[in-house]
Amino acid sequence: MMKKFVICAAVLCCVWGLNTASANDIDNMLFGSAKKITAAPKDNPLIPHLVTDDAAPPTKKLLIKKQDTKQAVEEEPLPEVSALPRAKQKNKKEQKSLTDKIKQVENKAEEEKDSILKDTWVEKLSSSIKSKKESDKAESLESLTRNAKKSGRSNASVFDISGVMLRMSMNQAESMLLKRGYKMVAKKFEIPNFIRWRYEEQCRNSGVIGYERLNNCVVKAAQANNHQYAETAKFVKYDSQEEINIWLTSNFTNNKVYKITYSTGITNVNRGSGQKIQYLHNIKTFEFWKRINQKYGTPDNKTEILWGLGGNKPYMKAVTGKLLLEDPMLRELDYTRMSREDARFINTNMYNF
Repeated sequence: MMKKFVICAAVLCCVWGLNTASANDIDNMLFGSAKKITAAPKDNPLIPHLVTDDAAPPTKKLLIKKQDTKQAVEEEPLPEVSALPRAKQKNKKEQKSLTDKIKQVENKAEEEKDSILKDTWVEKLSSSIKSKKESDKAESLESLTRNAKKSGRSNASVFDISGVMLRMSMNQAESMLLKRGYKMVAKKFEIPNFIRWRYEEQCRNSGVIGYERLNNCVVKAAQANNHQYAETAKFVKYDSQEEINIWLTSNFTNNKVYKITYSTGITNVNRGSGQKIQYLHNIKTFEFWKRINQKYGTPDNKTEILWGLGGNKPYMKAVTGKLLLEDPMLRELDYTRMSREDARFINTNMYNF
């Protein structure tokens, strides 16, 4: 029995060994022979190894082979970290800016140009042209200053008193003064004399008798023919004791403002003791002229305190507490048109004999 058991065990071992050998052969045929896993070599380029010496500092090269280890150790050490910013600062100082380079190039070009044109007719010509330009500039400045002195007068046609300007209509002037707090206390209508006398003759011929009836007849005829117009208007501001009067032309020049007067009683202080009156009067007078200077500027004629271009053009005049703004040219134009209308009426056939 014992021999049989030993023989069976030997047979099983042989069969097991053959099976394992055949399995290994099949794996080698399918996947190839397995590589042996060993430690990574030091000369593998994929894995950096720093070969250094204890005495020598780190070198510039990081990837070193076995053959180059001696040469790497013999190379110079890396510069210290503290030395790097100093070197950068020196390089920055040595480098010039772009503007400095451009200026240097321009200076060199001018020097070369001057050296080429020196003592030639071109240099003389350029110098004469420069001198002529400078003289022309000086003359132009002198002419400008002369013209400024000549035309330095103020244009009073653009001045206003409390918002009212020359050549405004009655409605425009009234609206401006009402916005400033003024109230209209008086308004006078007028009819040109030559038209009034004409209508009076017509009313008498029609049988109208009596002063009031004759006047009413004339007014109705003038209103029907648009000959009645607002001649004057008075506006008052009671809290500040200010008063404004305006004069307007006839309808022959579209009833425009040609004269404005302003007055204030605030400078006439009559209450209190003598010193107090003088003190308040001086303060109000100083404040009045200060506002005049701020609004209208320095007068063209300081002795008469007059602003304007002179002649028959608009002007403004001032005294303490009073202003006058007038357009004489507009008033004369109104008179001229009325005289033409009167002449046209006279030249009609009044007699038939």
